[in-house]
Amino acid sequence: MPVKWIITDLDGCVSPEESVPWELDLFFEFARLSRAASAGESHLAPLTLCTGRPQPYVEVLMKLLDIRAPAICENGAVLYSLHDNWARVGPGVTPEKIQGIRAVRAFIETELLPAHPEAVMQFGKEAQLSVFSKDPAVLREMQPRVEAFVSQHGPELIINCSHYYLNLSLAGVDKGSTLRALLSELDAEPHEVAGIGDTVGDMPLREAVGFFACPANAQPEIKAVADYISPKPTLAGLLDILALPQMQRE
Repeated sequence: MPVKWIITDLDGCVSPEESVPWELDLFFEFARLSRAASAGESHLAPLTLCTGRPQPYVEVLMKLLDIRAPAICENGAVLYSLHDNWARVGPGVTPEKIQGIRAVRAFIETELLPAHPEAVMQFGKEAQLSVFSKDPAVLREMQPRVEAFVSQHGPELIINCSHYYLNLSLAGVDKGSTLRALLSELDAEPHEVAGIGDTVGDMPLREAVGFFACPANAQPEIKAVADYISPKPTLAGLLDILALPQMQRE
């Protein structure tokens, strides 16, 4: 069935999870496809982005890819539109919850990171937190202590690990809930949207779209619910997915 929009995660789909140079040939092809789709110069449905990354990172990619619909940042906590340079919090994000997550950030920075120099807080986020480490075991060690602090001091958070990040998101605020709100702005229904993701953090995205695909590097939990699994990893897999008939515009 044709779709109105395609929404894709970034890390593990557009870019490698690792901090390594991107494959420029593949990225240039992706940019060409995205720009043509946004301009209505191809049969591919236009794309937007849905990621845990902060707004400034997303803004740069939107300019490169000519993304004209609002993008979802910080796992649903922030929406950003390029045409008016406007960032806003997602549905369910309140000033009180932001203050609460800042208290959690202070706990991580003062109590956990000094004991784990191999981990670092990802900068630039307003309403969601991500701790990075090259060693996933470090993140698994930190997670119970974060959960214990949150259980006593709040706010209610969803805490999970991706490949290299410990992600802390406000409960009730995720990629899926924010995408549902965004769809009303885009005059689209869930069955008219295709989604692409690779980790358990993309499960709410999968639940909010009609067709869902993943690259070969996706976590087993995501592969189990995908409508299509590319035989290729990351951006090569994304390009393979974009060639599917299900990605064609209405």
